[in-house]
Amino acid sequence: MHGHYLKGTIHCGQCGSRLIVSNAKNRHGNVYCYFVCSGRHCKRTDCTRQAMLIEDVEKLVEDYYKRVQITPAQQDALAGMLHHEFDRLMAAETDELARLTANRDRLEGEQDRLMQAHYADAIPLTVLKREQDRITGQLDKVTRRIDAHYGDYADARAHLDDALGLLANCADIYARCDDTNRRLCNQAFFTKVFIDEDNELRVEHNRPFEMLLDPQVNANALTWAADARQGPNLYQH
Repeated sequence: MHGHYLKGTIHCGQCGSRLIVSNAKNRHGNVYCYFVCSGRHCKRTDCTRQAMLIEDVEKLVEDYYKRVQITPAQQDALAGMLHHEFDRLMAAETDELARLTANRDRLEGEQDRLMQAHYADAIPLTVLKREQDRITGQLDKVTRRIDAHYGDYADARAHLDDALGLLANCADIYARCDDTNRRLCNQAFFTKVFIDEDNELRVEHNRPFEMLLDPQVNANALTWAADARQGPNLYQH
């Protein structure tokens, strides 16, 4: 039990210290497992947070996943709005991408002309090698920038879709997980979870869940989706 899957994720809402596992045995020999504030336990803080039954804390986290699991409509709205934003950002960089592509084409053309000149005995091998090395170095830099342009957006899109898929099923997935996968799920979602005196959770999310669970972002997404459904007739009255 000392290696509980919530250990490292949950913290005391009063002093911020981590919660650790403590086992207590009553006079009948029954063992009860608690989470206790490590700050209070080790006397590092003046915290007065009472011990919490582990099963109660587990239930708080399970209930949290149920509250934040998004609906299919929310998932579609968020995906639509954010992919639209990716498209807008890519379009805004069209000029830069065109410049990089033109530069790549110019360098490749220069490579071809060098080879033709060498085959025609117009330049010696030493000059060919020196110039080819120069062009290859420049071409590698340009190609990496072009690949990064597409790769960054492709990776971001894929990560977004994975995160939305998890968010749309997080409560169901968490309920079916074993302890090892529950730990992984919590590490994916949270940086820290604070448990206050009133047993309310204060959560610090990992990216991108901090943004995807923001109420304003969700409201904007639903508005965007409603506007998108109306299409060109949106402003026709």
